[in-house]
Amino acid sequence: MSGDARKGERGSSPFPHLFAPIDLGPGRSKNRVMRVATTSNLAERSRARGRMRAFYRRVAMGGAGVIVSEAVRLHPADAVVPSAIPLFDPGVIPGMRKISSAIHDAGALFIVQLNHGGRQHLGRRVGTLLAPSDLPCPRSGGTPHAMTTREVEEMVEFFISAAINARDAHADGVEIHGAQGHLIGQFVSPYSNRREDRYGGSFENRMRFPLEILRGVRQRLGPSSIVGYRLGVEEFTKGGLTIDDTCEVAALLVDEGLVDYISLSQGNFNTIETHLPDRHYPQLVYRDIQRRIKAAVGDMIVIQSTRIQTPGQAEEVIASGDGDMVGLCRALIVDPDWPVKAQSGRAGEIRRCIACNQCWDWISGGEPIACATNPTTGREHLFRHTMRVDPGTVVVVGGGPAGLEAARVSAERGYRTVLFEREDTLGGKFVHAPLFPSSGELAHVIDWLVPAARRTGVDVRLGVAADVDAVLAEQPHAAIVAAGATPFAPEVPSDGTVPVLAPVRPKDIAAIPEGGSCILMMDEDGYFWSATVAEAALDVAKRSGRKLVIATRFFEVLRELPMVSRIAALRLLDAGGTSLMTSMSVDRIENGAVVLSHYLSGREVVLPDVTAVFWVGRQSARGELFGALKAAGLDRTCIVGDAFAPRRLPVALLEGHAVARQI
Repeated sequence: MSGDARKGERGSSPFPHLFAPIDLGPGRSKNRVMRVATTSNLAERSRARGRMRAFYRRVAMGGAGVIVSEAVRLHPADAVVPSAIPLFDPGVIPGMRKISSAIHDAGALFIVQLNHGGRQHLGRRVGTLLAPSDLPCPRSGGTPHAMTTREVEEMVEFFISAAINARDAHADGVEIHGAQGHLIGQFVSPYSNRREDRYGGSFENRMRFPLEILRGVRQRLGPSSIVGYRLGVEEFTKGGLTIDDTCEVAALLVDEGLVDYISLSQGNFNTIETHLPDRHYPQLVYRDIQRRIKAAVGDMIVIQSTRIQTPGQAEEVIASGDGDMVGLCRALIVDPDWPVKAQSGRAGEIRRCIACNQCWDWISGGEPIACATNPTTGREHLFRHTMRVDPGTVVVVGGGPAGLEAARVSAERGYRTVLFEREDTLGGKFVHAPLFPSSGELAHVIDWLVPAARRTGVDVRLGVAADVDAVLAEQPHAAIVAAGATPFAPEVPSDGTVPVLAPVRPKDIAAIPEGGSCILMMDEDGYFWSATVAEAALDVAKRSGRKLVIATRFFEVLRELPMVSRIAALRLLDAGGTSLMTSMSVDRIENGAVVLSHYLSGREVVLPDVTAVFWVGRQSARGELFGALKAAGLDRTCIVGDAFAPRRLPVALLEGHAVARQI
């Protein structure tokens, strides 16, 4: 079959290339959207049961043409935990068949990804690690066991056995994971492979391990199964694989005739931030380097996965010939309906990813998959809309994220919903977030919530500081208090020579007084608020010739920021000459100096000539209306988000969503 025929005929959708069918070996995908492997941690006692099935069914119903499973465990020594699927155990096959059936019922292909992490891990404790050589991963730590030749041969058989079990689970095929520095990538890369047997040394020897796996899988599965390969295009590591090397790898895979597609990624754990480029990276950041793989393999189906956000971006990648399909991960975590919305002319309704990587932080820590801005992700088995037969009125007080989500869900359920917001704009404190450096994509939160609330018919009343009388005047069935919280700077012993401020907007930071040679930021937040303020403060410090010092009483600065996002933030701060001080608290301010005290030992450090102290993290909840409404007899009054206690965006959205479903 010719390349053009394999790529299918273009339809009449708003994005004709994106929604043209395409053949992957013996299977045909209805469109060019592949949901790439995404850990869910939703297995129950190492079995695929209801909550995992609900998650995969929901993703498939959103319209992606191909669903690739999370990486299954294929060897007993590879981090077998109850939340993962051990595909070396035939006992998982019945549950996996139900997932296959759910995906097929939605019209999608189902591919099972086979992977072994090798020396790479994300735990604080080091387990048993296997690798081609006894070289620790710089990021993970721990010295791995250098596999013997016999153990390598046995590992090949484990891959093949897992592929057979995937076929018996009625999957359409398997994807061999050779990217991101995992075990196969460790064999291929001279950075991690120092072997002297037939699996190390020359390019041919280093490729022997993946080729033996692919040959065995292809032979045992036969021509009726799809076989794909996940390829890392560049390790961005001294001594590691370069794009020139991986073009050679890709060409060899094509010459061997062993794969039906090549799906692209980049990096290893030494450069793990490139796996999930965050707000510091442009969208489509690796498109140019990934197009070189496509140029090297001709008609072979290539899947570009490069922080694609919009259907327009995906259409352009395919139409230009840079790739044949697009691989989406975070875009489908936040909105599994991305494909169906795009195809039906509703691309403007897609909920956009903010690249916070909170999803990765949860799953890498062993928690179930979730999304910072979509409360239903990972909870599909729990959340189902129930329409009210005889709906009344729900009043929501507060137009920040929690209030907007509560109002939207209440209106979707059929309630007449009134939303009071005391300011002239919706969004709460979050409306300022996109104004900070490298934070423009945070606008996606409010840019989705506000139109979604209006589409459902929410009666929005701006500039109204609702009190008990205003709420009761609506004769509500229920009220939801989502009034948020007010940031403030705590009182510290001071002679008044250094101002202590609680910045919410970039202009609060830019308006610092003249004089002084040092700006001190106290990181009590440890999360994105601190990170954005720190970067804005660094900009001000650099422009004015001052030094930025960030102190925290915790063991580490930005302690709660997802690691893959913390890397980029800390790199930027370090490049700007920022000093970081941990286990420190402010003891007093005197004569233009800030005296810090070590939180553990009491040792004092004096910072002289300080211009200002930015205190980030302290807030006061605005929950008074909740008690007042209860006292007035409105028993169905709930309180959500920061109004209950100042916390994180995901918690605020989840509480707003859950409470509105339960009324």
